[in-house]
Amino acid sequence: MIISRKLENGTQILLERVKDAETISLGFWFLHGSRDERDEESGFSHFLEHSFFKGTKKRDTFTIAREIDRVGGFLNAFTERELTCIHTMVPHEYFTLVVDIIYDMVFNATLDKKEIEKEKLVVLNELKISEDVPEEKAFDIFLKELWNDHPLCQKITGCESSIIGINREKLYSFYKRYFVPANLVIAIAGNFNLGNAIRVLTSLLVNQSQTRIYKKRISPVRHLSTKYINDKFNQAHIYIGAPFPLAQQVKDYYVELILSTCFGESMSSRLFQKIREDEGLCYSIYSHRAYFQYSALWIIYTNTLLKLIPKLIAALNRELRSLYNNPPLKKEVEDAKCHIKGTMVLSKQDMEVRMKRIARQYIVMNRVLTYKESLAIIESVTQEDIAKIINSLIKCENFNLLVYGCQGVTKYKNHILKF
Repeated sequence: MIISRKLENGTQILLERVKDAETISLGFWFLHGSRDERDEESGFSHFLEHSFFKGTKKRDTFTIAREIDRVGGFLNAFTERELTCIHTMVPHEYFTLVVDIIYDMVFNATLDKKEIEKEKLVVLNELKISEDVPEEKAFDIFLKELWNDHPLCQKITGCESSIIGINREKLYSFYKRYFVPANLVIAIAGNFNLGNAIRVLTSLLVNQSQTRIYKKRISPVRHLSTKYINDKFNQAHIYIGAPFPLAQQVKDYYVELILSTCFGESMSSRLFQKIREDEGLCYSIYSHRAYFQYSALWIIYTNTLLKLIPKLIAALNRELRSLYNNPPLKKEVEDAKCHIKGTMVLSKQDMEVRMKRIARQYIVMNRVLTYKESLAIIESVTQEDIAKIINSLIKCENFNLLVYGCQGVTKYKNHILKF
């Protein structure tokens, strides 16, 4: 059972009771991420995510960790381009405890000056780590080439100068402006009492501000780009991607999922079997989809040795051309459906996955589907539905190409997308 309830202060509550579960997973999702920051606040959302763990008015850093550890749970957080989330999973009898802990962390953070200075060093280390991860670094470059200076291209962790420039006054002002209940979705999945959950959350949030402040979001404009960039790494990292319109109906999301599963989101997909298994041109290759407010993106990622770049680009051209000329057969579509349904069944056993599922569905689609509804929509997808998307999306002029990584990649810059 999924219950959706909106409080008077604007907080959206999503509850999925799983009566036989022995755990609960709880997430506080703030509808604010790196794209919403002012230039001088680059990286502040991510820094706040770290700061939530550094103490409140009634719990210090150690107490937060001890209270979660003592009951065998875990506590984590992440920042994305449009979201900041803190979440936990614990045995179900500790529901009231973890609600109080996370509420305390996100609404009563002390933002101590000494802790801020220490955390700067942690985040600066994290920045350096990301610079040593070519796949991550390449994706940031790919977005910059695709959407230029649009806020979606801002680096989630911020830059070195913006992190060094953080002080308590700036961070506290940012915190109080954006991390408010009206900007919050709370998602809970597991074994808990629905009535008690609503009472507990309502009593905690009733006196919080109803004001929602956010930076106006605008749709990005696509810029055509084919780019080869040398760097210090040992492989070439390749991104191919095309923006596409956001789904108009819920079914469209599942059509896109089935298409991408057929082509590159599973081990039996065309990309993996043809390019990785049959030809051995790479180690990793996959496709995936990214959804943002006002925009969506279909991406192919792979990596290879310098000398194999020409063969790999040729193979990608061939497979994209083949996808356009030979859309997935009925057997491929049915296999993809079966794969997706199987992963859904497996994920039902994991309360964290269930919690994230209902939160992301609500944020992207403004509604939450039951598993039965999702399965019915998946079954309704036809070859014709997939062929329609292929006909509009799989055109060479829709795609950008980035080849990045090792010294010497630029000598292959004449190898471009031609399908």
